[in-house]
Amino acid sequence: MKVLIIDRTIEGQAEYIKKIEAFNRSDIEVLDLRPKLALERDYQSKIRDSEVVILGAGLKEAALNIVRTIRAEAPWLYVVMYVAPEVYSSSAVRVAYDAGVKKVLSTTSSYVELLHELVAVNADFKKDGRAKEGKVICLTHAKGGVGATSIAAGLSEVCSIYQRRTLLWDLDVETKDLCRSLSVGGAEAKIVNEWVNGSREITRDSLNDALVPVSNKVSVLMPPDGLAEAMDLVCHTDGVAICQHIVDIAKIQHDVVLIDTGGKIGPATGTLMRAADEVLVVIDDTVLGLTALDLFINYLKFLVLSPDRLSFLVNGYSGLLLGVPQIEAELEPMHHLGPRPWRLPPVPVDTTASNWPGSGKTLYSAGQKAIRATFEQVAMELSLIPANGEFFDTSGSQGNWWNKLLTTGN
Repeated sequence: MKVLIIDRTIEGQAEYIKKIEAFNRSDIEVLDLRPKLALERDYQSKIRDSEVVILGAGLKEAALNIVRTIRAEAPWLYVVMYVAPEVYSSSAVRVAYDAGVKKVLSTTSSYVELLHELVAVNADFKKDGRAKEGKVICLTHAKGGVGATSIAAGLSEVCSIYQRRTLLWDLDVETKDLCRSLSVGGAEAKIVNEWVNGSREITRDSLNDALVPVSNKVSVLMPPDGLAEAMDLVCHTDGVAICQHIVDIAKIQHDVVLIDTGGKIGPATGTLMRAADEVLVVIDDTVLGLTALDLFINYLKFLVLSPDRLSFLVNGYSGLLLGVPQIEAELEPMHHLGPRPWRLPPVPVDTTASNWPGSGKTLYSAGQKAIRATFEQVAMELSLIPANGEFFDTSGSQGNWWNKLLTTGN
């Protein structure tokens, strides 16, 4: 959030910088606060590159003239105005609001009041699409062995080709399938331990330190490597705030955040599923998969609340049994989810490509043309890549995945 602080003197500006510096560091990072300073005489050249303007009390009567100028030149700006206690009255507030000020605060107001206002502004910006945030997808499954980890890895590779900065978060704390499949390991997992036990703060810097790059656009966040920390993260209620904080920072720094929950539903994963932009449920084409999904949907409806954030993806096992229309016809009359969750095409069966773990590829680049086309269509439907299929600039180094994709013979 680009914040422009305008006051008559440098000393006056410093008072409002101090209020922002009093915020918790994590709040500053989650809000992505980037303050700039301007004096009364030079503010006009800076307002168009701002999102929020804070008018200092030292401006006095000139503040309303500045507000009128802002309304004429940059009407989208959110204006917060400070006034001295002796003029902080209902009539002064009415005059300020009539001029276009969104919030009036007294100079005696605590920094918390400014923080609350900026949090509310940020929430409005998110609704309007003005605040940049990555897309958060939680992958889960009703029964094991359906290939949710393969789907997560494959989608991340598609995103990388389309130049989307992507975070793959392995929350399968027991088997760490995603990390093992991508041959990811190392001391970075100890940073996650430190987040959980409270010995290290979750910040942008520490998140970057915890990530393991697997291409120039995709990085993996490992689970904790300590058993106690792993259980605390996914099973203890304290893990809820930790996971929420991680994803809040991650989606500011990344275009896409893919979370492989390992099918676990606990306090933390349940919270992440409820907060995600989309919950992608991977299922197979067997009768056992159908009956498991039937039971699982009852939990999903409670967690996700709206079917508009729910998608089912059939990852073919036999290729001979249940297709998406048959599964929808069987379950929809009981659960009334509507057509949207069933819109994704099934992933074709490719027994050779299913051996991708440890190869340096994913199911996407190891698969034949039909699999690659399906992954791209799924990524488009989930709004992870452009719907028109247009590539971003792919000049320069693309990492191992891109080079291997170019040499794939299928």
